Amino acid sequence: MAKKELAPDSAKTTSVDPPPMDLVYGGEMTGTKPSMAAFQLFAVPLVVAAILSVAVSPNVGLAGLIGSAIILIYLWKRKKTPDTVLRVESGAVHVLRRGKMTARFSLTELANVRLDIKTIQRVQEGGSAIPAMRFIDSKVGPDLDTARIVLIGEDDKEHPLTDDFLSHMDSSEWLGKIRLFLRKHGWIPLDER
Repeated sequence: MAKKELAPDSAKTTSVDPPPMDLVYGGEMTGTKPSMAAFQLFAVPLVVAAILSVAVSPNVGLAGLIGSAIILIYLWKRKKTPDTVLRVESGAVHVLRRGKMTARFSLTELANVRLDIKTIQRVQEGGSAIPAMRFIDSKVGPDLDTARIVLIGEDDKEHPLTDDFLSHMDSSEWLGKIRLFLRKHGWIPLDER
């Protein structure tokens, strides 16, 4: 019986794709839900048209209906574009907001990526069955942590990815994604160097 020859090791290796150049940060795109956008798209122009029809004339009301619908569609489409993109090119991280570069760090200059945490207390309505009494009986709720992601350079220069503080859970999840994305491109945090 003839012996089977084993395939060389080179046949077992698989080609590894390079990491993606861009990471679209979705922290700011969580604002408007599609159902709310549809409600705004239909309700707001109708209210504008009704007010203008009564106050001025039906023709101005029709123009207000069309104009406000166009403005809302423009604003909704603009919001759908990603606000923040992290791009790694030639050993540097570029932070792009709405297509314009706002910060640049070389992978060796980038010391850390961390959360900037802020604790807030929201006001909660009371438990009364009468709606007007709910506001009178309002209370301060428990502490809630909100956070935003901050890139830190070696000179302790901080650059937040968003102006707004988002939920701590979403920010923590995105922090892990961003750190993994940067590590795939060869970034090592300063405390591990």
